[in-house]
Amino acid sequence: MLPLIIAMAVLLVGAGIYIVTAKPAMFDFINDKIASIRTPESSPLAGLSAARDLTGTWGSSLSGKGLEIYGKFDIPGSVTTIYEHGDMELIIEDMEDNIAYGQMRYYNLCASGESIVPNYGTIKVPENCVADTGFAPVEIKVSASHVDFGTINTNGMSFTMQGDFTTDLMSGTMTATLPPYGELKGEFHIQRKD
Repeated sequence: MLPLIIAMAVLLVGAGIYIVTAKPAMFDFINDKIASIRTPESSPLAGLSAARDLTGTWGSSLSGKGLEIYGKFDIPGSVTTIYEHGDMELIIEDMEDNIAYGQMRYYNLCASGESIVPNYGTIKVPENCVADTGFAPVEIKVSASHVDFGTINTNGMSFTMQGDFTTDLMSGTMTATLPPYGELKGEFHIQRKD
């Protein structure tokens, strides 16, 4: 999805087609958001305390806002800012010791952005959406109220996620790697559905 948006921006500039607009306030917000989100780091399994049962289905707390990620890429000849939001579904089928096993998918993913090209102006990339990335297997390290998803590979992207949970809510930070451009950073918020 994101490679498509970035490619569209580059093609429009290459073809000499561009749209000059005033910079929307949303993109200042994205720049601030990128700077404020930390990159998840792996946590060791040593010293973990017993975890609560997480089995069941988890989904976006708010429709379209299960995940929100932001990125800013320097592409030769331009700077592109991306915002992506969408939904998540996590199905935890089993827990053994401190590992939760299941599958996860991202769906209703929509991305928009803008590219600033010197001597051309600003190219606004309209929102583009993909329906579903399909399920990917997950093994989640669980300790007390902390979860570490490790890296999830799906649909040509890899997501690193970790966060905290209560009985019915789970939220945290995530980083999506988008080769060869860079990383998008953001947050996820899901709740128990059953």
